[in-house]
Amino acid sequence: MSNEIRHNGPASPKPNNYGFSDMSSSKDEIDIFELFTIIFRSKLKIILVTLIFLISGLVVSYILPQKWTSTSIIVPAGEEQLQVLDKITINLAVLDINLGITSNYLLSTFKQNFDSQDLREQYLINTDYFKQMMKDSPEDAIERRAVIENIVNNSIGSINPIKDKSGNDNEYRYYKLSYSASTAVDARDLLQGYINFVNSTVNADVNLKIQRAVDLAKGMATDKYSLDLLRAKNSHEVKIERLKYASSIADVAGIKKPVYSSGSQISDDPDFPITMGADALNRKLEIEKSITDLTTVNADLLNRKLYLDKLNALEIPKVDVVPFKYLQQPTEPTKRDAPKRGLIMVLFALAGLVGSVGFVLVGHFVSERERQEEEMLKLANTKE
Repeated sequence: MSNEIRHNGPASPKPNNYGFSDMSSSKDEIDIFELFTIIFRSKLKIILVTLIFLISGLVVSYILPQKWTSTSIIVPAGEEQLQVLDKITINLAVLDINLGITSNYLLSTFKQNFDSQDLREQYLINTDYFKQMMKDSPEDAIERRAVIENIVNNSIGSINPIKDKSGNDNEYRYYKLSYSASTAVDARDLLQGYINFVNSTVNADVNLKIQRAVDLAKGMATDKYSLDLLRAKNSHEVKIERLKYASSIADVAGIKKPVYSSGSQISDDPDFPITMGADALNRKLEIEKSITDLTTVNADLLNRKLYLDKLNALEIPKVDVVPFKYLQQPTEPTKRDAPKRGLIMVLFALAGLVGSVGFVLVGHFVSERERQEEEMLKLANTKE
């Protein structure tokens, strides 16, 4: 019994073989090979889901609304388009009125009006195309507003001018106009109709510009003539009063006839020329009083009246000018604006691939987590 060894102290701890520390240290690590293994095991599911998304993308690309787009290319107006302005431009230039209507001005005005949201809407709501679109719900204000904004913002377009770098860096100014619709004929008719509608607006602006230039010239000429006439009347009245005073002074001085000198200089008052004699002064006074139309004795005043009469007699015809020159007239498109089917299918395929892989990985890690929790629970029960 002496060889027995008694251990009265606490029992030495048993080694921990549960591996909890190993699990906690490796739970944040990602095994790339394991991920590929998981994906490979579920390859059929992933391929099937990707194919389903790919086919869905193909179907969606065919379901999307089809559009036809008519285009036109315009450049600044040439001599042929500007001929209608020649006569009125010459007539006004003779009267010192510069209109400033050039080919660049016309094209810029056309482009500005073409891009106007208000004009686009005004034209659209009066077309048969829009009325046909709204025939099923003509009273639905929300849908009507949505249709108008969609067409105005997405179906009508214009490309700004670019520089032609092939030459001496000269600017080759042009605009490419487009209009999209559900049919080729509607696209062409809408574009041509809108161009004509904008043309009428530009012509209204041109006629208003011409009329305003003439009206401003008339107003300025009238004011200048009235002011000069008033000045001439004041000068005439002052002249008459001075003649009266001079005649009175000559009578008092007893000077009836003009005073002549025999080679000697006679100094006279320029305001009261009494050396003329009372008889001459009285005659001159009668003549001045008899003048009722000052333009007959004032050349500058007469010229201003002539200029004003020419302006008042000017007849301004209504002009109808084409503010551009066609490089390509609106044509009926031969091909539809096919949606980018390849891009749509690729995006759907990627969505299907990423979604299926993510679903497989999430499902695997969820099941793995549940398995680990069950093992930990069993180990805990065994320890007890």
